[in-house]
Amino acid sequence: MATTIQIKRSTGSTAPGTTDLVEGELAYAEDRTGDGASAKLYISSIDSGGSEVIQEVGGKYYTDLLDNATNSNTGGTIVKRDGSGNIAAGVITFGSISDGSVTITDIADEDNMASDSATKLATQQSIKAYIDAQNTAQDLDFQGDSGGALSIDLDSETLDIAGGTGLTTVGSSNTLTVNLDDTAVSAGSYGSGTAIPVLTIDAQGRITAASTASTSSTLTIAADSGSNDTVAVGTDTLTFEGTTNEVETTVSNNKITIGLPNNVTIAGNLTVSGTTTTVDSTTLSVADPLISLATGNNSSDAVDIGFYGLYDTSGSTDLYAGLFRDANDSGKFKLFKDLQAAPGTTVDTSGSGYAVGTLVASIESSSATITGGSITGITDLVVADGGTGVGSFTSKGILYGNGTGALQVTAAGTQGQFLQAGSGGTPEWGSIDGGSF
Repeated sequence: MATTIQIKRSTGSTAPGTTDLVEGELAYAEDRTGDGASAKLYISSIDSGGSEVIQEVGGKYYTDLLDNATNSNTGGTIVKRDGSGNIAAGVITFGSISDGSVTITDIADEDNMASDSATKLATQQSIKAYIDAQNTAQDLDFQGDSGGALSIDLDSETLDIAGGTGLTTVGSSNTLTVNLDDTAVSAGSYGSGTAIPVLTIDAQGRITAASTASTSSTLTIAADSGSNDTVAVGTDTLTFEGTTNEVETTVSNNKITIGLPNNVTIAGNLTVSGTTTTVDSTTLSVADPLISLATGNNSSDAVDIGFYGLYDTSGSTDLYAGLFRDANDSGKFKLFKDLQAAPGTTVDTSGSGYAVGTLVASIESSSATITGGSITGITDLVVADGGTGVGSFTSKGILYGNGTGALQVTAAGTQGQFLQAGSGGTPEWGSIDGGSF
């Protein structure tokens, strides 16, 4: 009979303790009541710290697991690959999975993703529920030139892009096309050398009607005088011609300039209306023998009539001098000078600097009246002009005539003398002598 080798064993399923085995010794828990379902083989070993430990190394419990492995979704069995090499499993429960950088700790079924975890996977159902909820809550905001801000619910509404006046929109194959509507106008060219286009424009700037209208090839021209004339467009030349010394014309860059020449001659009458006429020439020549002033003073005597000029004797003060009829002094004509303010419609005789001007002239009149004041500066007024011809006479002498010559005067007489005719009838003083006898 062969030799029988046995190891330590027990009929139960409890693992041996460290006091039951020594290093390297085997033991087998038979689990007789379970027909070996939990039967395991153990061995005693020493760990890195020198302590004895009991380790499971096999047994019916483990061989049953391997024998019962299946590729179907069966609870409590080891999963093996199917004929295609794939693994079929139901719910997998695990602690964590690491890909080297991210550790996955769980698979969460959260419709709102509330945990906001960086280490959990989400189920397909929770991802769909979350996306559906987000799409339902989202809208598209938009706004046109008018009408204010609008929005489209992305989950339940449709954005309609409608064509306005003159526009039509068409959607096809994920493309929205905006078309410009045709009008009643036929495509073509309108107008010619003898016809001009006639267009109707709507509020959107579109041409809604187009036609032509005949036009003449001649242009009728007219003026203040002369007969009307015609110009053939395209063949004739329309000339703008001025008059010598009155109007000149110039053409340049498609522009005709009509103006006055540097030296202007007015053949007829010239009327200037306004409040001020400025003549800025150095020499003024007037052929009219009589100049009319104050022509608007026909209903009252309110303005002075005359002329004045500007001068400056000091280099710092403007002065005015002239001749005028004083409407405020019975219409007397007055020469003035040194007035420091330019006259307006009247001359201010009380203005600063005003003084009477000096007249140097020969005066001739059939009659003259001198009232008030005195005549100064005249010496030896001739007899023919009513003077004496001399500036002084012998004191106490007697005047006597000398034709048109200066008046003569006798010498002064003495007491007892008589005025008598001398030689040639000249008056002289003398005594009466009875003579001797």
